[in-house]
Parts: sequence; structure tokens; C-alpha cells
Amino acid sequence: MPTSLAREQDEQRRWQLRPQFRGETVFDTLVTNEFLTDEERRHRQEEMLQRILRYSAKRVPYYRNLFASLNLEHGPMPNDIERIPPLNEAAVQANHSALITEQLPSGGSLGIPTETSGTTGNTLRIQHSRRSKEIFQFLAQRSRRWDRVDPLSLAADIRQRPNLPPRPDGTPLPDGETLRLPAWPGIGHYFETGPFIGFAKSNTLEHIADWIELNRPEFIQTDSSLMEHLAFEFQNRPPLKCVHGFKAISEPMTAGQRRRVEKMFGARISLGYGLNEIGIVATTCQEGGRYHVHDEHCLLEIVDDDNRPTKPGEYGRILITTLTNFAMPLIRYDTQDLALALDGPCPCGRSLPSFGEVLGRRSRIVTVPQDILSLANTVIAAMERLPGELSRNLRMYQVYFYSRERCLELRTVVTESLPPDFATHMSQIWQHAAGTHAIEFRMATVDDIRPAPSEKYFHFDSDLFSPPKSADSQV
Repeated sequence: MPTSLAREQDEQRRWQLRPQFRGETVFDTLVTNEFLTDEERRHRQEEMLQRILRYSAKRVPYYRNLFASLNLEHGPMPNDIERIPPLNEAAVQANHSALITEQLPSGGSLGIPTETSGTTGNTLRIQHSRRSKEIFQFLAQRSRRWDRVDPLSLAADIRQRPNLPPRPDGTPLPDGETLRLPAWPGIGHYFETGPFIGFAKSNTLEHIADWIELNRPEFIQTDSSLMEHLAFEFQNRPPLKCVHGFKAISEPMTAGQRRRVEKMFGARISLGYGLNEIGIVATTCQEGGRYHVHDEHCLLEIVDDDNRPTKPGEYGRILITTLTNFAMPLIRYDTQDLALALDGPCPCGRSLPSFGEVLGRRSRIVTVPQDILSLANTVIAAMERLPGELSRNLRMYQVYFYSRERCLELRTVVTESLPPDFATHMSQIWQHAAGTHAIEFRMATVDDIRPAPSEKYFHFDSDLFSPPKSADSQV
């Protein structure tokens, strides 16, 4: 059902600001911004973009030199944005000092820097302004409102250790220990909330499931892949009725994975898209399922290989321009993530810019032959649709391509063993899909597929970009 300004204002009133913030208007402004007319939104976005562009031309050495080389010495206008070449990770590393401002705007101050996870092999350190760090919590509360989360519920995070709050003594949370706080981190600074619990993702899957059953959180935020792994784990456990909602972050989630999790737990999932370099970029709405861009914070473009806008219905690279971080502005930052460009209004009724499915990093696709990608996706899709009687002992899976052997290997992590019909079922799917392709297919069981806590989980991997791990036994 479509929402409206009046309905969202009612939802916002369910959130009680703490006494010291009763006069804060930013949260009400965010509600109003969700329903601006196209003309109002275009005008406001152009004003914000022009401010960051002119500021960067004057105060940021990298852009001062770049804009001069483009004959834009006094600062580009918003309609000049496509003349500015995208900024990639290598350029940020090579020009780190020159990307930091010489002087913040009046009243501005530095915030805490962030570091990227290094998924692509590079770790970036990004200097934020205090404002760009604050808006993270503003937008986090907006996404909880969209999800219709009860502000007084017990919220849980199951994250990589660096992304969890530290213990009261400042040390990282060890495996096996629960972090307990009287209010939600960040959001609880501004609002009256329920308690918060945290648990490290590096705990075993069984231990994490036990922890959820014991603590019974009502809202869980964690990586997309862990949600799927937990759905497999709970196949052999009593139904989990306590969780009313999930927030999937950090990794893309396919429609098949989402269906499995929602069916297992009977709880809705919302998806978030963000980067440590930028902060929260977009959040899905429940009504239309689109990612809505938080355009108070950033400008998002989806572009083709020529860095021109992608046509609606096609996939392109995501470029992001920060609008709130004057400490280290990133203009047309190339995330290398691929997403589906959309046009037209969203069924939810919000007028915020929106886009569709996020496929993940382009660098993990361009090096793989298209026929291999197609076959790998067929196997993954079959695993997403796997009947319950065949997935009973399954916990994780991954398709791995050995480029020299021209071999696709389906790796599974299981408890006990999978039924014999599993191998028969997957072999039949492979034979139908492979046809005359000279590609070997094999199945193997392994002890674990989960990456190190700071890395992301991929359903498809290859020695083209990751070193192979040996299988323990063949199915």
C-alpha cells in the first residue's frame, strides 16, 4: 500500500526524542523531503551540488587542479557534472592528501575517519566532517521508520568485530561474549529506544543461532549472507517467532535468497546500500522494493562504460558524489558496483530517486567469461530454489571456477551429509544447462566457506581473483 506524508509524519511521532533534542527538526525535515515535487527536488539537489563543487574548486587541491585542467577554474555548475571524470580507488589512494580540504566551512569540524574493508585489495582511509558522520544516524533512523520497527524493541547486530561497538572498557568484543547496551547505538543518542545486543559474526553459525534463540531479539541487522546461512541452520530448529524484521547490509541479496529467509522466519527484510567512504547511500522501501537514494546526503548516478547515464532497465556502475562531507569531498566516486537503472515513480509514493537490484562489484564479473558466469548463475539459482528435503543438512554453498581446469565446483558446508538425491538433482540441472559446453562440473564438501571477519561472502568465486581453497571431500 502506498504511503504518504501524513502517514510518515504519524510514524515519526512514534519516535520520542530525548529531552535535550526536543527542538531538533532534522528528522521532521527528512520526512518532508521524501515527498517533494520533482521541481522542488531538482532545485534543492542543484543547490547542494553547486555548493560542494564550488567549495571543492576553492578549498580542495585535487579538485582545484582538476577543474582548472577542464577550464572550470571557478567551479563547475551542476550541469557540468558529466564533464568531471569518475574518481576511482587508485586515484583516492594516490591523491589522499590533496583530496583533504585546506579549510572547512565556517562552523564545520572534523569527524572520525573511516576505513574501507579492502574487498578489492585496497584499503582507503576517508576523512569525514562531523556533519557527514552525524547524518549516518539521521538516515539510520529514517530506514528504521520505513521498516516500521518498534523503537522500544530489542535490537541486535551480528557484525564483523570492527563494525560492532567496543566493550565498555574500549576493547573489541571477543567471540562468545554478548555486548549489552541500554539503548541502540547512534539512534539511541537522539531517541528513547529499547536495549541493544551485539554478537561477533566470527562466532560459529551454530553458536549464532543458539544466541538468537537465547536472547530473542525483535530486530536483527547483519550481512546478507549470514541471513541465508541462518535460514539453513533453522531448518532443523523450532520456528523462530521473536524476530519481526531484518536489515540486510554489506552484501547484495538476490530475490531467491530473500524468499528463503522470509519464508523461514516469517519476517520482512529491508536492504541497505552504503559504503564506508560515503555512509548510508540508499535503503529499500517495503512497498515497492526499490532502493531510494538519501539525496540529502549524496548524489547517485548509474553510468555505462562511457560514463554516460545508463538507460532505464539496464545495469550500470554506481557513481556517488558526497554532498555533506566537506572534509574530503568525493565527486563522482566510482564504487564499481553494478545496479539496475529505473525510471518512473515508485509504488511506495516517495519521490526520492530510486534504483533497482545491486549486482555487486563489476571487477568480479568482467574477468570471467560470459558462458561461465551464465552457468554459475544457473547453479546458484538452482541452489536458491532447492527443495527443503534436499537442503535439510545444508548450511552454506559457493560456486568456484578454476580457470586453468575450466571447471566449476559446487562447494557445500553440511551437517552430517546431504541426501543422495541432492547430487542427482544438481547433476541433472547441470546437464540441461551445460549442453555442449566443455566445462567440467563437480561437487565437494568443505569445512567452511565464510571469509575472514573483515571480508565479504560471495556465492561465486574464482582463482581469477581469489586463491583457491582445497576441498576436504568429494560428494
